[in-house]
Amino acid sequence: MSSTSFTAASPLAVKVWARKAFNDAVKPTMYGMLTGKSDRSVVQIRDELGKEGDRVRFRIRMLPQGIGVQDSESLEGKEEGLDYKHFDLNLGEKRHAFQVELNLSAQRTMADVRSDMKDAIEEWTEEYLDSTFFEYLTGAGKGTIGASYYHPSGALGGNALQAPSADRIVYGGVGVAAKAALASTDTMTFAVLDKIAERLKLTTPFMRKAKFNGKLCWVVILHPFQVSDLRANTGTLQWGDIVKAQLQGGGENMFEHETLGMYRDMLLVESVRVPTFSDYGAGANVKAARALVLGAQAAVTAYGGSTDDRGRMKLVEKSKDYGKYMGTAATFIWGLAKTRFAGQSDFGVFCVDTAAAPRV
Repeated sequence: MSSTSFTAASPLAVKVWARKAFNDAVKPTMYGMLTGKSDRSVVQIRDELGKEGDRVRFRIRMLPQGIGVQDSESLEGKEEGLDYKHFDLNLGEKRHAFQVELNLSAQRTMADVRSDMKDAIEEWTEEYLDSTFFEYLTGAGKGTIGASYYHPSGALGGNALQAPSADRIVYGGVGVAAKAALASTDTMTFAVLDKIAERLKLTTPFMRKAKFNGKLCWVVILHPFQVSDLRANTGTLQWGDIVKAQLQGGGENMFEHETLGMYRDMLLVESVRVPTFSDYGAGANVKAARALVLGAQAAVTAYGGSTDDRGRMKLVEKSKDYGKYMGTAATFIWGLAKTRFAGQSDFGVFCVDTAAAPRV
């Protein structure tokens, strides 16, 4: 009986490593957990591109605005046209490589080298994808002067980072409407979440709920500092009161699970990659964080068809200096963008800026 297998040295094994490396890297990321092909995904994957083309055009039909006619009025000449808005997502190319010196470890086999470099590529990919995801959704680059950390020479594929639309950003506190007006006491509270809940239900176009963690909800991603502010608030109808009421009523504590709990159809989760700032307030010295409130199709992503595993990642191995060095390069042909149609506000995302500082 014959069988088919791939040795560690087989060139075909590289494709297997590529698929596994990408899949293993994506699993623990917020980007990976929120991405899917459904139009209820927070980040929707679009597969229109094959091996050709570097742009995907998305369109939305706006809600009808006409009032029609009545009684004996003539309808002809008063018809309403269909109003479409669009935006483009462009693909870009990102590469990174790792190299080892084989002669310093004579006992190491090729399989071990590949395994080590695969682990390194997984770790790098995890940071790269999640950091890029938060940069695009928050509009705040981690690099110099607000530029993208991983794309310092220019936006990936030309998809520029976009600051939150003016009507899609909420601040902590009461009556705060600008960065300079935020005080150190304007932290994350349920009152801020109430403010968001109202706006979510009154947006135009309507901000649909996403499907995440088995629930149909809006997803709120908070920085650990903001979570601490929520938990430390002892005011009426804040964290402590809600938990106490649930436990006294024999209910389950909704804030003691992998997610932080559900509040007004908003599922609260925590991430260290939520961006922080140190220049808010009148004196530009207030520390702050920017939480995300995400609905369906808040962002879109696409991959080129020329890389492996349906365009996710391509790995290439190369020996240098007659076998003294072995390198592995990862290539991504992909694009990511916050959904914003021409002449419209951010489609599925709110940003929530609150004062946020570490506990002392």
